[in-house]
Amino acid sequence: MNSNNDLEEIYDISLFNISDLDVLLHETLKHARELLNAEAGTIYIKEDSYLKFHVFQNDAFSYEDIYKQYYLLKDLNLPLDTTHKYLAVDAFLKKKIIKVEDIYASEKYDFLGTKEYDKKFNYITHSVITVPLIHPIECSVLGVVQLINKKIDGKVLAFDLKDKEIASMLSSFIALSISKAQSDIVKLQKVNDELKKVNETLEKRIEVEVIKNYENSAVIFHQSKIASMGELLSNIAHQWRQPLSTISTIASALSLEVEINEINKDELVNQLRRIVITTKNLSETIEDFRGFYNLESAKENFSISEAVNKSLELSQVVLSSNKISISLNVDNDVKIFGLKNELTQAILNVITNIKEQLLKNVPYNEEKLIIMDLTSTADYVILKIKENTRNPFAYKFDKEKHSEIFNMGLFMTTLIIEKHFNGNIKLENTKFFHNNKEYVGGEYTIVLSKDLC
Repeated sequence: MNSNNDLEEIYDISLFNISDLDVLLHETLKHARELLNAEAGTIYIKEDSYLKFHVFQNDAFSYEDIYKQYYLLKDLNLPLDTTHKYLAVDAFLKKKIIKVEDIYASEKYDFLGTKEYDKKFNYITHSVITVPLIHPIECSVLGVVQLINKKIDGKVLAFDLKDKEIASMLSSFIALSISKAQSDIVKLQKVNDELKKVNETLEKRIEVEVIKNYENSAVIFHQSKIASMGELLSNIAHQWRQPLSTISTIASALSLEVEINEINKDELVNQLRRIVITTKNLSETIEDFRGFYNLESAKENFSISEAVNKSLELSQVVLSSNKISISLNVDNDVKIFGLKNELTQAILNVITNIKEQLLKNVPYNEEKLIIMDLTSTADYVILKIKENTRNPFAYKFDKEKHSEIFNMGLFMTTLIIEKHFNGNIKLENTKFFHNNKEYVGGEYTIVLSKDLC
């Protein structure tokens, strides 16, 4: 090759862009061997007070044999002192390119390790050129490239003066590439350390925020529970109003009959019996609500229809007094595992919200409708609740928007469904038909996971 081509082909500039040190060393050794027609080669890099083996290549062996040899050499460290007659160490310390025409005829170096290697792998090492990798600016030695057996047309030759000149120029380029890659590794390690610190700080901040959000959610949940209890107390008041009125009427009539001395014993007994039955109903109403708020409820397999019917029972008086019609399409055989009272609470909150929307958006004398449909798949239970507000809206289930009582109830419902039933709830505008009539309103979709055991 002529001198111009020599300079152009001494080093592949693209190697400067490789930041991975192992990849760079493999590509560099391959390039060096091609330039000097070397059959094999190794690269050692300085680490502390050693030359550490990094890369080995040999065209005479299969990939399997190369792997075996690498496994044998991978922990090889050559001490950087003059007490050992290592060719690589000598070239490193003297910053000098050293050529050996035949290692078996050499008197200066014993090559015990190389000869043992040849014997073990049935190989013959003849010529060797060892090149220290000297940084052209800092003049520091980063390691050593050792090329073995110059081979042209199948014939093993000794490395000559021209090879030494090429190796000398090549040394600086390789040293610069290695220095850059090592610098990139240091920078990357620094960035990784900084990222690690940032992540640790971020994890602590997230942990604090999670605790804070948990506490805020607990407060909001508690507020929602109180608001929901207020709604239930209102339901109790509605349910008690008529029975109390009945008791009051009976008592007034009996009092009047006693005063005018026209009381009939049988009639008295009947009226008192009515009072007992009515008070019993009042007591059962209280028991229903007390059981509903039982904090010691255990998880169980229960029918979704039980929760739906219970929520409607607790809100029946309010719904009927506001002339809100209910249409149910619920399969009694659809079951799920969890806290029945919590799901009842969630459905009741949705019904309460719908009641508020209907009273707000639908005139008193016009039809108000709630339709509940329950479907089931292998993995999920889906409860759809439609209503005809006639004023389509899209409510975002956002804890920042819980100022109104019914919004607090929906926030509470969202927590119950997401955290205790691995589900979700959404509200969309919809158009639907019922009894051959079209309605416009909102549709709540509650999805519950069956995989809760």
